[in-house]
Amino acid sequence: MNKEIPAAALSLAALSIEYCKVVAGAETSTPRNFLREVLRYLPRFYVTMSDLHPYGDDEEDSNPNEFMATDAIYSTVEEEQYDAVREIMAKILGENDMYLDTSVDDMRYSDTPVAVSLAEKLADIFQNMADIASTIGQASPEMIPEILADVRYRFSTFLSDTICSALRAANYIYYNADLNIE
Repeated sequence: MNKEIPAAALSLAALSIEYCKVVAGAETSTPRNFLREVLRYLPRFYVTMSDLHPYGDDEEDSNPNEFMATDAIYSTVEEEQYDAVREIMAKILGENDMYLDTSVDDMRYSDTPVAVSLAEKLADIFQNMADIASTIGQASPEMIPEILADVRYRFSTFLSDTICSALRAANYIYYNADLNIE
C-alpha cells in the first residue's frame, strides 16, 4: 500500500516554511512590512492547527486536551539561532517589543502588570514551526499521524495562547504604534 502524506500536513509544513522565511528575512524588512507579514501568518497557523485530525477520524466533538505529547517532532533550531532571530525582531520592533499581557500565568500572582516580549513570542512560534516543517519534511507517511498529534498537543498546551497573544500585540502595534516609517 502506497500511503501519501495528508494535505493538511503538507499545508502546515508549507505555511511553516513561509513564516520561517519571513522571520529569517526580518533584518532587511521595515517594521511595518514585517508586522504585515506576521499578521498574515499567525491566524493561518491558528486555524490550520486547530483543524488538524491526526488520526483521520472526525474529531469535531473531541476534547482538545485529549492529545498527548508523542515526541514525534524533533528539535532543529539551536539556541543560537533562536536568540539571533529573537534579537533581530526585538531590534525591528524597538520600543514596541514589550507589551502587557494579562493572560500570562505570572499575572495571577503579581500586583503589577507583566511585560512580555513580542519578539520572544514570535521566536517561540518560529522555533516550533521550523521544527514541525523539518520533521514533516523528513517523515514517512506512517509517522505523520504521530507528528500531527504532537502538533495538536503543542497547540492545545501552549502554541494557541502564544499565537493569540502575539497576534493581539502585533495587531495593536501595526495599527496604533508609530513605526517611524517614511
